[in-house]
Amino acid sequence: MSTLSLHNISFTYLAARQPALRDISLAIGQGQICGVVGTIGAGKSTLAALCAGFMPQFFQGRISGSALLDGRDLLASSVAELVRHVALVRPDPYSQISGARFSVAEEVAFGLENLGVPAPEIYQRVEQALDAMELCHLRDRSPYALSGGQQQRLVIAAALALRPAVLVLDEPTAQIDPLGQHRLADLLRALARSGTAILVAEHRLEWLAELADHVLALDEGQPIAYGPPAEVLASPLLVERGIGWPRPTALVAHMRAQGALPAHTPLPITEQGAIEALHGLALPPRLPAPPPAPAAPIVALDMVRYRYPTGVEALRGVSLRIAPGERMALLGPNGAGKSTLVRHLNGIIHPSAGQVQIGGQEARRRSVAQLARTVGVVFQDTRNQLFAHTVRDEVAFGPKNLRHSPARVAQLVDAALDALGLRAVAAEHPYDLPPAMRRLVAIASVLAMEPPLLVLDEPTAGLDGPSTQRIRALCEQRMRAGQSTLVVSHDLDFSYEALDRVILLDQGQIVFDLRWEAFDEQHIRTLRTIAGLPLALRLDQPTAHREAGA
Repeated sequence: MSTLSLHNISFTYLAARQPALRDISLAIGQGQICGVVGTIGAGKSTLAALCAGFMPQFFQGRISGSALLDGRDLLASSVAELVRHVALVRPDPYSQISGARFSVAEEVAFGLENLGVPAPEIYQRVEQALDAMELCHLRDRSPYALSGGQQQRLVIAAALALRPAVLVLDEPTAQIDPLGQHRLADLLRALARSGTAILVAEHRLEWLAELADHVLALDEGQPIAYGPPAEVLASPLLVERGIGWPRPTALVAHMRAQGALPAHTPLPITEQGAIEALHGLALPPRLPAPPPAPAAPIVALDMVRYRYPTGVEALRGVSLRIAPGERMALLGPNGAGKSTLVRHLNGIIHPSAGQVQIGGQEARRRSVAQLARTVGVVFQDTRNQLFAHTVRDEVAFGPKNLRHSPARVAQLVDAALDALGLRAVAAEHPYDLPPAMRRLVAIASVLAMEPPLLVLDEPTAGLDGPSTQRIRALCEQRMRAGQSTLVVSHDLDFSYEALDRVILLDQGQIVFDLRWEAFDEQHIRTLRTIAGLPLALRLDQPTAHREAGA
């Protein structure tokens, strides 16, 4: 018997012109994991919310079809009735923190308290959930003093503590570091073995390929494929519809197209499958961009230290130079200090010790508005960066404040919209768009100001293949124009493929700062231990050292 089953479900949001979901049928039994894939706006988040009981009670609209969850009519039950049976984790952890509790442990306990679980059992469940998500050392810290990745682990821990029959995860890896993604996959497998039914909407196809029992592919709200991962994720249909393939699949397909492999070579979906298919073959070489010409730095940090009012020392002696025309990756585990470092680059915070210079001037002597002309920052959480009524107005706000002429504003806005693929939604309200597309709007709004340094914090989180390629093209275009881009990311494959310089941060300190082509075996071992390796470097490593996601 299925723990969660949908039959011919269709849903249209109130006042929407087109259905968000059309004729969706699926069944997830006890101990099964179902993956959901699709492009931005395909309906993944809508399906996740529906499976958690939010339609039509919370998100109103027209719905048809039937759905059962743990023996209950999903469409006729209230959220309050379903909360003991299903838990939803959304990709924006900040919005799921209650605000009613002052510590991580109390936040995990909050839902259990509302369900009237006895205190001794609450304590036991909280401890188990904190341990599962590796948050025990942060149990007394405020949820709002955590990094984005730590907050995501917190909301997952809170869901685990409820012990639902059905766990629904919407982009659970979006802000979690690669080693944490590997541990999360192990945890979900253990939950499935214990009988939990799990639905995962996820853009990291190679991560899902190692995890799911079956996969549903959506396109414009409609199912286009449903079945075992090996059939769905290697289907040419996914490429045709812009979803793309897992990286191992794409790599083997490339080698096959180049004649390095026989045309009949099966396309694997996992890393191990790629290792077997590519045995004895040299991988395509990485083509680095030339180093930037010597020039005065856009940004210079000298022995920067920063301690939060809580006493947490987030940066410990960071020195850094960023020249014009660079493409850089700032890598490191959750809580390494990456976002804290970024906040120094546009004057939101100033160092407790050391000096930050922007454009040759000390940052603390200039306002945030003045610094924004030199350094444009797009943060992980874009909600506080979007406030206009249309996408076009949002993107135009910055250039207008720089006092450009109306013609120049229009030119900059159109160029930014085109670069991010947003021309078709220019008249839409930003908050009527899917969360991942809002991220693109935020990037476009800063891009239109033409800052010499553009800082993107987790820009590829939740993005589909075509959108990720736009970010890659944007980085290259800016490099050729002599402008620099710093990408804070847990997407190691994107960092390897699209960026040149690697700054590895751990525990508030720079471990190394060099270009990919300068890596030796020691650097590879260090990166593997602290942050994980991109697929290309993992495939180059001896078998004994390979570890999925690491």
